[in-house]
Formats: sequence, structure tokens, C-alpha cells
Amino acid sequence: MDNNLRYQFDRCVSRGICSINPTTASLQEVIILYLKNIAFYGLKLEDAGIRDIKIYNLVLNTISILSSNYEISADNFSIINYAFQKELPTIIEKYQNQCEKSGTECQKPNFSPMPDKNADINEYIKLGEKEFNKRIQSSSNEILNLYRILFLIVKSLCINILAYQSYGFELYTEPSLILKALNLLNFPPKEKADLKEFVIETAKKDCELMAKIRQVQEESYGKQSEKEVSYSTTGGKAILVVGSNLRELEHILDKLKETDIDVYTHDNMMLAHTFPKFSEYKNLKGQYGQGMENCLLDFSTFPGPIILTKNSLFNVENFYRGRLFTTDFAYSKGVIPIKNNDFSEVIKSAEQSSGFKTGRKCNSEKIGFSYEEACKKIDEKLKDNVFNQVIIIGARGYSKEEDEYFQTLIKHIPNNILFVSLSCCEEKENIICFNAQYDNYAMIKFADFIIKKSTQKVSIFFPFCDRHTLSAILNFYSIGANKIFIGAWNQIVLKPNILESLKSDFGILEISTPKKDLSKLDKGI
Repeated sequence: MDNNLRYQFDRCVSRGICSINPTTASLQEVIILYLKNIAFYGLKLEDAGIRDIKIYNLVLNTISILSSNYEISADNFSIINYAFQKELPTIIEKYQNQCEKSGTECQKPNFSPMPDKNADINEYIKLGEKEFNKRIQSSSNEILNLYRILFLIVKSLCINILAYQSYGFELYTEPSLILKALNLLNFPPKEKADLKEFVIETAKKDCELMAKIRQVQEESYGKQSEKEVSYSTTGGKAILVVGSNLRELEHILDKLKETDIDVYTHDNMMLAHTFPKFSEYKNLKGQYGQGMENCLLDFSTFPGPIILTKNSLFNVENFYRGRLFTTDFAYSKGVIPIKNNDFSEVIKSAEQSSGFKTGRKCNSEKIGFSYEEACKKIDEKLKDNVFNQVIIIGARGYSKEEDEYFQTLIKHIPNNILFVSLSCCEEKENIICFNAQYDNYAMIKFADFIIKKSTQKVSIFFPFCDRHTLSAILNFYSIGANKIFIGAWNQIVLKPNILESLKSDFGILEISTPKKDLSKLDKGI
């Protein structure tokens, strides 16, 4: 399957929102330099028994912004720059005071000096270019690609930490692991194998955290089950909620429950409908649009304000600038910040918007399932001991080529292979299907369950890759998956050099044709 053909209408290629211009790349390098600084001092304080929550929060929010906001403008950078210039001197002073108190000599890292606080943006861009050149000259391509993989996993872990903490829980081990990952840029491992081992450790920790998030979500909102979600609209004022942070959707619905303003979900937020708690909100109507791949049209046609929950992937276009709101601490031009869960400006915007005049009747879709019942169903099939292999296919991607590939793959599956699909389906004795649309955790849950439960070889197909996929891939690699195939990938998740590293260092395979890929299952390829 040709990735160029596959992504000719992808949001990265057609709109360019996954590309990074030189200015943005340079500013990101400055932010990485800040992160290296704060990681060094944060770990030194940890060694002295001091955990500074401000350090963790600044690192988590900054890395999450790098993961979700591609348009780092001068204004956007200034917000992040101000936060570090405010906090970093205090952290360094705290470390120096600790050294003096303990009678030890402070270690002085060899960091590039930051420009004066009154410096203009061009000085930071020059510093970023210098840091980039220094980094690529100091390591081999193999090591650099492993660092890139690690940083992508760290971004996923940051997003998940913030999601988990939004339910009122504090974490220390995971934020500390992120500081250690960043500090590897200051003190690189001597052996490639050590870096590879750390990458896998971080991926496993990320998957464990995804399980914790799902557990606390079910404790908060009830057990997931199958739900028919409507794509219809009804007449009235409305707000669109984008992203995957269910906690923020809950806050929004609580603020709006005494109003006549309807709420629609978009993209991954569709998953909320599978939890019983959200059925209690009368103004939560259904899903709007076709997801982030179609965000330009969806956002442009929605007749009301749009809330981008934390770390949403989005594109800020002139068509809907001024109607976008976000809870992130840094934001692009044309996006209005929401502070301290104050949605008064959003409500005002909704009341002033045209809203849906009459509404429109559209199709609905059944999504979700009970994890307990699903695992029980898989277990019953495995007990028969008639299958010598298990194939798991993740949630579907977006292209016609991907759908055709997996439909063909299903037709050619031998009867002695159990096929567990979270997307494509066909009525056969050796096929179990669930509609896990927008459920990133489903693949982790089922693959982990099957690999640990089954004595058969287990191979895994990822139809497409998102921000959390890399952690799942490397976790499955570490627990003994037979073969791991990845399908559609975009420039923000997997650049070609990273894909080559996944192939050479972890044995990951790229989807080709159904016939060829099935032939690889029993081969040492």
C-alpha cells in the first residue's frame, strides 16, 4: 500500500498542518533546551528528597503543547518562554540553597546561555538553529531516531498524566520518568541497548497509565457498554467539544445543564457516549461531523463556538478563528483561552451565534462494548484450542485503501486463525468483532489479555497510528507479540526515519498486501 497514495487527502498533506516550518522548528529547539535545564535541576532536587510540583506541571503542560499545537507563533512561544523564565531561576536557586545546606558542591551543567529576557524573537530562532545543529552532530542517526521515538512516547505519557490528574489524583513516578527521559539529552547513555531499554520502559509505563485512566473513568461514569450515537442535529444554540478529555466534557456539561444550549461531541470525544453518566445530560445530543480528518469542513459549518479540550489536535483556520476556545495554557492566534473552568465567554458566544435553525436528520452508529463481556467471548474461543494463531486488528483508519486492505485480509484468513477485529467485520466462526471507534485503550486491553492468556502466536495490525500508538506497539513488542504491522502513518507521528528505526530496532513491519503479510506470520522476518 503506497503511503503517498494513502495520504493524498490526509490532513497533513492536504492542509499542511503536520508540517513544521523552520521558525517553528527553531523555537521548539529552544523549548527543548528549557526542558533539558529544568529536567537536570528537577532530578537534582529529587535526589535531595524534594519534589517540586511546579516543575512537573510546567514540563507536562509544555510537552503536551508541543504534541498538539503545530503552529508555534511568536505569541504562542512567548507564553511558554515567560513561564520558564519565571520558574527556572527559582528552581536553580532552590538547588543552590540545597547544595549549601548539605555542604556539597553544586554541579554546573554546560547549557547554552539563554538570550536576555528583553531579546526579540530572532535571537531565540538563532539559538534554536544552533541547538539543532549541535544535537544532530553529537549523535549517530540510529541514536537520534531512538531519541525521536522516546520523545513521541513522552508526549503521549504527558497527555495521559494530565488526563489522569484531572480526576484529582497525583502522580510522582511517571513525571519523574519524564524528567529522566529529558535528562538523557544532557547525559546520553553509553550503549544503544540502554537507550532502547529505556524507550521500552517508558512505553510500558504509558500503557499502564492508560489502563488506570480507563479504570477511573469507569469508576466516575459507569461501565462502558454499546451505545447508538446519533449524527443528527436539532434546532437551537449549540457548542462543539473537541478532543478526548472526558473530564473537561463533564465540566462543560455541568456548567451548561441549566441552559438551553446543546452540546455535540467531535472526533475522539464520541467515546463519552458509551459511558452511562453522560446519558444523564439532556443537552448532550450526539456526534457532529466526520472527525479530525475533516475538521476544516466540520468546524467551518458548525454554527456555534468550538471548545478544544486539553491537547486536542486541531487546525486553526481563518474560517472559524474567534469561535475557538481552549483550556491549554498556550494557544494559537485566534483561539480564546478558558481559565479556571470559567465558560462564561463560551456561553456568551453560543448565545450570540446563529445555532442550528431547524436541525438535520442523519444516520447513527453503534459504538462501544463491555470489556468484561468482550474478554469472556475471546476466552471462550481460545478454550476450544482449535486455533494455532491469533490476529488482532485495531480501530479503523480513514482511507478507502485501508478498508479494502482489511476486508481482503479477512477473506483470506485461514480457519485455524482466530481473528479479533476492532473495526472491519464479517460473519465467520473464527472472527470476533467489536466497534472500538475512537477507543485507543481497546487495543491495549485486548492484546495484553490475549498475549498473556493464549499459548498461540499473536500478531497485531494497526490500521493507522495516532499519538498513543507507539507506546502500544513497543509494549506489545516487549511482551512477546509475534508480528506487529503498522498501516497508515502521518508526518507528525511517524516520519520515515522513525519508521525505519522501528523496523530495524524493534522488528516492526509495514503493511503491504494481504497475501504478503499473511505469509510473514510464520516466518522469521
